[in-house]
Amino acid sequence: MIWLKFFDLLGVFVFAASGALSGSRKNMDILGIFVLATVTAVGGGSLRSILIGDLPIVFLKDISYLIVCLSSTVAVFILQSHFERLEKWILVFDALGLGAFTIIGINIALSKGLSLWASLLMGIITASFGGVVRDILINEIPFIFQKEIYATAALIGGILYLIINKFTLIPNELNICISALLICAIRLFSLKLKLSLPKSKAPPDILKEKKDE
Repeated sequence: MIWLKFFDLLGVFVFAASGALSGSRKNMDILGIFVLATVTAVGGGSLRSILIGDLPIVFLKDISYLIVCLSSTVAVFILQSHFERLEKWILVFDALGLGAFTIIGINIALSKGLSLWASLLMGIITASFGGVVRDILINEIPFIFQKEIYATAALIGGILYLIINKFTLIPNELNICISALLICAIRLFSLKLKLSLPKSKAPPDILKEKKDE
């Protein structure tokens, strides 16, 4: 479907921009920024391909992914201040990319004969693992493990997609739209309301030791 491909590439551009901005803030050179942008954008899809044996991995089969990553890198490198001011819009498109990547990952896994739970896992990995790799490369704790509703949104929307798909309740094209938009909505509402999953709290003595340091 052409429109799904469009949102796929749009998600790649925005995810790459996220990685590029992280690299710029760490004062990386343009090569480092490009590498960080690329792993952020296609890291999840690449891991999914490796895990299910869908080889060669996605960006080696379709050069448009690398072209989009390079375009995003150059745009951020030249216009970083503008991208910083557009951060709210980037979050919106990031949420759309999250929804698209999740459903794309699930569909690819289903087409390879994987079970429902495994396909759901592949969808979540497709949508979120690139950000995990990005944060590890810049020596930060991946944000999906410490705050914000991100992978959880992909989980909820992915489950809805699989349920509707299993019982053929509506046409698949409509199911894709509804499930991807649900993921997007959950992500944006969680940002708006500053929702997050429960986090463990360090004992007071450990917090005191950190403060003293």
